[in-house]
Amino acid sequence: MSEGILKEILEEVRELRRKVEKIENIVEERLIGVDEPLPDEVEAIREYEEAKKKGTIDFVRLEDI
Repeated sequence: MSEGILKEILEEVRELRRKVEKIENIVEERLIGVDEPLPDEVEAIREYEEAKKKGTIDFVRLEDI
């Protein structure tokens, strides 16, 4: 197969994967339900996202904890 065809196939597979993940999320929401996060959870998520953007979060192996 030519490289162009392989790139097209790869893009189609990626798009299909995004759609399947979206469907999985919808099914999960309906089966489990969605709860609103508590105020302290919202704050923790905000702090995490800010630290992630700044690059101040380091990966720590579970075995090292």
